[in-house]
Amino acid sequence: MLASALAAPAGPDVLQTFTQCRSIADNDARLACYDRAARTMDDARRNKDIVVLDRQEVQKAKRSMFGFSLPSIKLFGDGDDDAQLKQLVGTLRSSTGLPGGLMRFTLDDGGMWETTEQAMVRLREGDVVTIKAGPLGSYIANAPGRRAVRVRRLR
Repeated sequence: MLASALAAPAGPDVLQTFTQCRSIADNDARLACYDRAARTMDDARRNKDIVVLDRQEVQKAKRSMFGFSLPSIKLFGDGDDDAQLKQLVGTLRSSTGLPGGLMRFTLDDGGMWETTEQAMVRLREGDVVTIKAGPLGSYIANAPGRRAVRVRRLR
C-alpha cells in the first residue's frame, strides 16, 4: 500500500516517508517501511538530492555570508531561534592601508572587509573587531578604543 508512495521520493518527500511509516499498525510492515525509508534517505543523501546540516553548521554558514547581499531565501530555515545574524565578532588577521585613508582588513574567518570612509586608527593583528549590520544594508566596524567606521565586505 505505501510501497508505491515510498518508491522514489526526492527532497522533502524523503522525510515524509518516515512519518507515513508511523501510521502502519503492523510491526513487521512498519519496520519494513522504515527500512525502505532509511534506504531512500541514504540514497538521496549520497546522490546529493538532500543535504543534512546541524544547527552549528548552519550558524557557521550564516557567519561566513555575513556582509554579502544575498537574495532572501529560506535556505537555513525560518525558525525564531535562527534569527538573522546582526553582528560579527572576529580577530584581525591582517590589515593594509589604502589611498585616501581607507583600510582593507581580513578577519580570522577569512572574510575581507574595506572601509568606505577614513579608517579608524591603524589596527594591529590580534585586535578584536565587531562588525554590525547598519541601516539600509550598510555595515559598521568597531574595535575597542577606536571610532566606528562604515565598511563593506569584499570576500
